[in-house]
Amino acid sequence: MNEKTKEICVLGGLYFAISYIIDLVDGFASNLSMIFDILFVILFFMILFGKKFAFLQKFINKFPKLSVYLYYIGFVGYILFVFDLLVLGPTEFISLSEVVQKYIAWSVATINIVGVLLALILATRNVFFKKK
Repeated sequence: MNEKTKEICVLGGLYFAISYIIDLVDGFASNLSMIFDILFVILFFMILFGKKFAFLQKFINKFPKLSVYLYYIGFVGYILFVFDLLVLGPTEFISLSEVVQKYIAWSVATINIVGVLLALILATRNVFFKKK
């Protein structure tokens, strides 16, 4: 596995997990969420263009099993993010009935839940059921 890919996916896993927790809190956390989003985008592009961060390497080395989970959550999270943009983006510009928009939203939400469950299953398989 490429080191840059691993760092980007672990960063994505951290971002998706922490942003989920922040979204549960609501209220004052909306400002915190915006700051966290900007920080994630900056770190993402810095890693993408070759910058290494010691805190990320220390985290991966200190928590190898958790970093596998975050890797899979980040990897699947990026795929689902692109899928959501490709599906939900055009629906904003197309005149659809409210019922159709509701079905599309429910379908995308279902795919996202299945994707996260798949990521957790793959990570558990990789961490606890290693090949001999």
